[in-house]
Amino acid sequence: METPSFTLHWGIVSEQPNQSLYALFPSPVNDDVCFAEAGHCDFQSDDADYSEGYWDAQAAILHQRVWSALSALGAATLCSPPLYPAQAWWQFWHAPAPLPLMKQLELSMYEDNLPTARVRFGSAVEIETDNGHQLYWIRLLPDCPMDFATLLTGLKGEWVSKQVMLDWQKLR
Repeated sequence: METPSFTLHWGIVSEQPNQSLYALFPSPVNDDVCFAEAGHCDFQSDDADYSEGYWDAQAAILHQRVWSALSALGAATLCSPPLYPAQAWWQFWHAPAPLPLMKQLELSMYEDNLPTARVRFGSAVEIETDNGHQLYWIRLLPDCPMDFATLLTGLKGEWVSKQVMLDWQKLR
């Protein structure tokens, strides 16, 4: 069986001298109205045979790469309301600790009923995930020591990357 493709798509959402916003997402994505309305057309059906979890494994690798690359730029700080693990009713007297920051970013990509997760790394970068989309909104701040092209080179590894122009407001 042929190994399916896993491609990193990225785009410039806004470029400003002091902070630029980029979108980064792997594809193909599941059939999704928001992506279709934004102009994306590389879809893979949920029920298609995708080599026994190949895509999910690659997405997990990407998530770890994004976290590691941004963590190297500064300490991670949550800038959005924290997510907490579910608790059984009988544990009501124990205040749970918030989920790890990396997990909060991940969950908001898979659950569209969760709020936006936003994490800042030092004074260099902010990243957001939301709306149940496997999509990273990456904001380079004035103190970021690298440009997006350098960051992308470190993230993509063996994957192909393609710049796309989509209607990003349809995905925000």
